[in-house]
Amino acid sequence: MKLSSNFIGFHNEFGIERTIDLFSDAGFEAIDFNADLEEYHTDAHDENFYKRIRQYANEKGVAFEQTHAPFDPTFLDEEKTKRRFEEIVKSMKHSFLLGAKMVVVHPCRHLDCNKGKHEYELMFEYNYSFYKKLIPYAEEYGVKVAIENNPQSVTKSPEGLIELMKALNNKAFTVCYDVGHANICAQDPAEMARKLGSLIGCIHVHDNDGIHDNHTLPYQGIIDWESVMCALAEGGYEGNMNYEAGIFVNRVPLDLRPESAKYMAKVGKYLIERFNYYKNR
Repeated sequence: MKLSSNFIGFHNEFGIERTIDLFSDAGFEAIDFNADLEEYHTDAHDENFYKRIRQYANEKGVAFEQTHAPFDPTFLDEEKTKRRFEEIVKSMKHSFLLGAKMVVVHPCRHLDCNKGKHEYELMFEYNYSFYKKLIPYAEEYGVKVAIENNPQSVTKSPEGLIELMKALNNKAFTVCYDVGHANICAQDPAEMARKLGSLIGCIHVHDNDGIHDNHTLPYQGIIDWESVMCALAEGGYEGNMNYEAGIFVNRVPLDLRPESAKYMAKVGKYLIERFNYYKNR
């Protein structure tokens, strides 16, 4: 299991190369590339840029193993939805150039599926159609589309996410299990991990207070990380220990952020140790 993180809180302040340096120096082995940043899902950079960044990271002992597509994927405005789809596809191509194997794509949630059965069924079918359209691009670029459990969506519960995966029934898809999102959706994070089991291809690790999407570091909120690591290990999870704790980073003074990366790495390595304990017992 590699230690990984997205680069929110570092990239905009230090730039991509310096961020890679900081992560490498702190002990990270992988980076979750934030293709949700506009410059990375548009034509701001050519193909050579992504190839160069990939090589630079590899020389530092760091790999781009997953990315995050722009979100939200759909809107009430059809033209805006069309543009966003094109941007998601572009981020998939850039993921291929970076060498990433998975692209996290949020579910559609432009209508409130919590209003009633009709709205839920409508959004379920909308999500099914949306993700089906991504299959040719996933095959072209050799990446898996990781569907994330997300608030206000049909994937907020393990049952809804499993139902969508069964309906899609295609090897182009995997699950991005977001631990923090499970917690604010009134799901027991460990129980959700157990229900999703082998469907989980990658994870977003962050903590919160059970109400707000705080995106803070583990042990800074109320999540029982021991039970989460146990559940992931018992479910046979084979992916990375990947942070999405950008709000924690943004609250650290700029001069201390390099040190914050080292502390994040210490916490992450501890979580990996606990995961391995349950995996090998």
